[in-house]
Amino acid sequence: MRFRVVLLVLFLIPLLWGMVSLLRAGSAYGAYCPGALSGADGESHPDPMRRGDKCALSYDTGTGRSIGTSTYEQVMFGRELKRRSLYQEGTLFTLYGTAGIGIVLVAARKRRLAA
Repeated sequence: MRFRVVLLVLFLIPLLWGMVSLLRAGSAYGAYCPGALSGADGESHPDPMRRGDKCALSYDTGTGRSIGTSTYEQVMFGRELKRRSLYQEGTLFTLYGTAGIGIVLVAARKRRLAA
């Protein structure tokens, strides 16, 4: 009995993690700049990014220049890669947790019927 509860909890954790990952993947929308965002005219403006915008990923305070920049298309591509990764991770963990819980419950039921 106690061993079954431990197994259920151990399979419940990846199931919940997978569901959270799927929710995170589903809610990832829009292109947001993690640094300073400048528009096509060079002026800064708030998120979300639009076509033609550039994002300064890192900023050197000594020289006042950005160290790395990213375009709208690059940020969107990175977001899609992250989203795809979250969907894959979420699906894998959800299936693993569901299968594990199912196996534990079926084994416990067979054991109860045999006794």
